[in-house]
Amino acid sequence: MTATDPSTDAQEPRNHAEPVPLPQRRRSTTAPAHQLDELDIPAADLVQFMMDAVPDFMALHAAVTLGIFEFLANDELTSDELANACEADPDAMRRLMRWLHSRDFVATYRTRYQLTELGQVLTAAARPSMRHAVLVTGSSYWWEATGNLTETVRRGHPTWSGRGLSPYGYLAQNTELGAEFDRFMDARSAALGQDLAAFDDFAKARTVADLGGGLGGVLAAILQAHPHLRGILADREDVLARAHDRLAHNGLASRVQLAPGDLFDTIPDGAQIYLLSSVCHNYSDEQVAGLFTMVADAMVRVGEGAELWIAEGMLPRLPGARSRWYSTDIRMLALFPGDGVRVSDDYYRLTRQAGLRVRKSSPLPCGQALMIARLADQ
Repeated sequence: MTATDPSTDAQEPRNHAEPVPLPQRRRSTTAPAHQLDELDIPAADLVQFMMDAVPDFMALHAAVTLGIFEFLANDELTSDELANACEADPDAMRRLMRWLHSRDFVATYRTRYQLTELGQVLTAAARPSMRHAVLVTGSSYWWEATGNLTETVRRGHPTWSGRGLSPYGYLAQNTELGAEFDRFMDARSAALGQDLAAFDDFAKARTVADLGGGLGGVLAAILQAHPHLRGILADREDVLARAHDRLAHNGLASRVQLAPGDLFDTIPDGAQIYLLSSVCHNYSDEQVAGLFTMVADAMVRVGEGAELWIAEGMLPRLPGARSRWYSTDIRMLALFPGDGVRVSDDYYRLTRQAGLRVRKSSPLPCGQALMIARLADQ
């Protein structure tokens, strides 16, 4: 049974009593962008591919914002039906659906669209879901910051798109986008939480403090895997208000102490393991060294065996080697006045400055790396 061109959208009556089983179209095997230059592709075509990625992403952002993936999550609809549901122009919707079809986000049967495996990951119910990542990355603040990268490189720091607010300040004032950002970070950290929970180094610990832990997804994965542990979740007060509901839903509220505040002002006492996951790349070397020093002071108060766990994406030590973390570093350059994504040697240096020594460094299956540090005299 072959798929037909849905561009004319002839309106067929639907028989809900006798649903037609639709063939599931799977994602085609297309080389990722970072591998294209390893194929026999002319240099000009490679640059054109990178340029095409800009309108491609904005088309994806438009589809997510309009709710197309949610409307197709449990139903098969024509382009005209989607236009009506999204309150959109039928002709423009037809062109957007044509693009989604060409990129394997949707498949067709007769005149109706259905989600592919690739499209399903953009629904809110997907685990993990990329919906929130797309909404945040395509938001006007993020987009303007990236678009202003030329001026950022000239000045050496972001201009924050003329809005006068840092990213976290903007998220605090724009609660809807702030909630999407929390879900973005939560989904992004799901694999990291599973990887960390698999370590057996928690056996001698009683309490884990997740510093800047957002909604607590990483901490929740650790606590669920190690029932003897208690947790401390430290972040901004507005974030912890949302985290409480998430922890309660997972049955962990009674095992987690919420510690609201600025990490650079105070570090909670009483943990044998202090975790900083995907935090350091937002800040400068001076700020990170200061943060490590504050954690080291807290570790002194805890006593023998306290540790700092640093989970971060790392740039390759060999310059020019392929790594997705270069894209993350450019994003950080556009958004934050820090020193961005680092190589492992930088963390050895920064921990030494804080009176710590790294006792273990391990790559993680999720693509990040874990460095475990203790006080230098232990």
